[in-house]
Amino acid sequence: MLAVATVLTTAPQARAGEESFLAPIVVGEKAFEPGMHVAPDGTLYIEGPTGVLSVGISSPSILFRSRDDGATWVATAPGLRSYLPGGGDATLAIAPNGDLALADLWAGSSTVSRSSDQGDSWIPLPAAGLPVQDRPWLANSGTAVYLAYHQLPGGIGVSKSFGDGLFYPQTTVAATIVDQEGCVTCASGTIVAAPGTTFLTDRVGVVFSTQNGGVKFSRSLDGGLTWSVKPIAPSGNADTTLVFPTVADAGGGNLAIVWLEVTGGRSIVRLATSTDWGDTWSPPRTLTAAGTSVYPWVAAKGSKIAVSLYWNSSASTPDTTPADTPWYESYTESTDFGATFTPLATVDPTPVKVGPICTGGSSCGEDRELGDFQSVAIDNQGRSDLAYNRWASDGTAVEVRFTRQC
Repeated sequence: MLAVATVLTTAPQARAGEESFLAPIVVGEKAFEPGMHVAPDGTLYIEGPTGVLSVGISSPSILFRSRDDGATWVATAPGLRSYLPGGGDATLAIAPNGDLALADLWAGSSTVSRSSDQGDSWIPLPAAGLPVQDRPWLANSGTAVYLAYHQLPGGIGVSKSFGDGLFYPQTTVAATIVDQEGCVTCASGTIVAAPGTTFLTDRVGVVFSTQNGGVKFSRSLDGGLTWSVKPIAPSGNADTTLVFPTVADAGGGNLAIVWLEVTGGRSIVRLATSTDWGDTWSPPRTLTAAGTSVYPWVAAKGSKIAVSLYWNSSASTPDTTPADTPWYESYTESTDFGATFTPLATVDPTPVKVGPICTGGSSCGEDRELGDFQSVAIDNQGRSDLAYNRWASDGTAVEVRFTRQC
């Protein structure tokens, strides 16, 4: 692909990406906010919540699995998870040996569970970390599992499991309400973790938004015991609180963060990178300046940064998008760690939705069919794998879709 200037000011190429991405595959239904993951052995996973009380008291979130490079998918059985509450939010982390750790949000905490057989069976526990959680995220350093969440009203908590993904005896506060500049409702962004010489020297980092348009990164170099908050984007007149910011670890101390910023009645996607594991950050750069963007996600490996998002051609915000405007799953990448990016491409020519997308979370009365994010991961061959939601052709359900770079 031809690299272009970092700021993308033109619309996605019409039907672009069809030569470089597979035709989208239907993975299943009813898994909102699909999270894309690649195991060390190449097994692919997509997890997604079904909604609290959607199918009864437990309502466990769904985990899809593919053992043939994404050609076919199965919904793994919840097993013992079906006896415990869940369905609010879901997050997965994979150990170097392929073991799975899953967190499934419910009203008071998260049900956490572990699988050592690719999701065929589970050992669950009904709670982890501090009570009154919102939007959990998991990361596995290889020696420990870290669970980040918004703890109301204390800020962003991080609980640590020493290898098993079930018991989380250590909990610290990675960012306070003061660090969030008074934003009581700002949920945590995603978490990354990298191994140290022991689990006591793991590097752990969480990205989060602030009250007045800022973005910050809280990092720990001692396995989550102590934290230091680093600024990325300064506060101002913008709004960065509508969408979760996401962070990716490219290896070698290199990190990339993307977030949605609403300014001047427009929503744009911005990026910052770090080469010292989050101690300092590059000046924020705009990735999408044309149209309307929402729910950007970032993955990184080596010199590659992959960014996926929903995009439409209007000049508005997600919540004010005209009723007849279609949204498309879109993609851009860099192969020089963010110096340049490819033109934004439409990877699925069929709209995922038409009309506004509500970014108000649980306060939305309508227009929240796509949940709060879509996602991308980079597989073992260096290809980008995308998971996203799309209205079924008959308009009766939301389908989870998968596509991959050829």
